Amino acid sequence: MTILIEEIIKELNSKRFVKGKTEIGAFMGRWMSRDVDPEIGKKYTCELSLPDLTVEDMRVLPDGAKTPVYTDIDLDDKVVFKGMIWAAEQGGVVVSFAPDWIECFEIRGSGLNAYDSVMFVLDKEDIRIYPYDVE
Repeated sequence: MTILIEEIIKELNSKRFVKGKTEIGAFMGRWMSRDVDPEIGKKYTCELSLPDLTVEDMRVLPDGAKTPVYTDIDLDDKVVFKGMIWAAEQGGVVVSFAPDWIECFEIRGSGLNAYDSVMFVLDKEDIRIYPYDVE
C-alpha cells in the first residue's frame, strides 16, 4: 500500500498517527517506525498490520464486484474499508483493495465467499503502518 501523508497527529502517550490518501481513498493509522519519521507531502510504501476479524465484523455488500473498492475515515477517526474477497477458506480470507494491495485475515466463522464485496470498520488504534520505502 502507498500512502501520501497529509497530517501527523502526536498523542500524549508518544503514539504517532498519520492521516493521508491511498489510491482508493482516505486512510489513517498508527505510524510504527522508529527509524523513519513521517513527513507531510511525502509518499510511503507500507506494510499494514490489521487485527483478526470475525464474520460478523465484515458486512457483505449486495452489488458484489460492481461496488468500487475504497477506504474512508468516519467522524470517530475509524477507517472504513471496502474490498473484494479473492479467496476464502476455513479460517481465513484474502481481501483485495487495489492491484498492489491485498490483505490476509484470519477469520472466525463462515459464510464469506470468493468474489464477495465486503465492508468493515477498524479503529485507528488497530491499524499499524510499517513504512519500508519513500518516494
